[in-house]
Amino acid sequence: MEFLADNLPGDSSVGWDHLFITAYEAGCEALTALGQAKCTPCGAEPLVDPEIPEVLPRWDDVATAVVCIAAQSNLLGYRHFAGSREQANLQGRFRPNIRSSHGCGPAYLAPEAFEAFRSLGLILGGCWTEAAEPILWRDDPPEWAIDFTRDERFLTACRYALESVPADIVAEIETIAVVTDEEISERHALEVRHRVQPRTKHEIRLLLENFHRDHLDHLFCRRWRLQDGWLPPDEVKRSLRFPYDPLAMEMRRAFAARYLPRQRFLSK
Repeated sequence: MEFLADNLPGDSSVGWDHLFITAYEAGCEALTALGQAKCTPCGAEPLVDPEIPEVLPRWDDVATAVVCIAAQSNLLGYRHFAGSREQANLQGRFRPNIRSSHGCGPAYLAPEAFEAFRSLGLILGGCWTEAAEPILWRDDPPEWAIDFTRDERFLTACRYALESVPADIVAEIETIAVVTDEEISERHALEVRHRVQPRTKHEIRLLLENFHRDHLDHLFCRRWRLQDGWLPPDEVKRSLRFPYDPLAMEMRRAFAARYLPRQRFLSK
């Protein structure tokens, strides 16, 4: 909690501003879920009498928020795997102090972030822990160039997601999966009235397909996690929002390719 309070934009005595940046939004939500703050339209305000709630937010989501905030605040700097690709210019950058392990690459972690990472079980003895690997997938550092979609854990999770879709998720996916002619015609009529150069119906279809794909991404970001699959309502309440979670979005692509093979736009 101290790490979140100290590294979100703003002042812990007055409030925090998430600046509409995903990492900071998740951090403000985490402080609220941990009983330390209340959400505001632009961030969070500290509570006069903070109290740890009986039901805590999910560990994996809190850990992801901490990792993303550290990276966003330049407290965590990923370094290239040796030989993985052309090395970046390292002039003026700190040498890595976390060694490669469990499929994760080297990184530099600022001293003030070490305790938070240790307490969450993400590092041990200067190395990433096994538990850290799927958390770091959710930040998906390009410096490591990891394709976790080939990992057996990801493939197993995809099979489980296909075999265990809850009824309410089925209903939501059925709505998301179809771009109707009526929807296209309504949008085209609006454009004819309000745009000097209205898009064609084909262009509108592509636009609406993007919107529907985004909706399916949000469904996976909200209702799916690698270790647990589809979250029941009580777990959804414990989860934090990560609207652009790379791991969930890759699962959406893999899931849609198998579950909705005729709606190819959903697996792009």
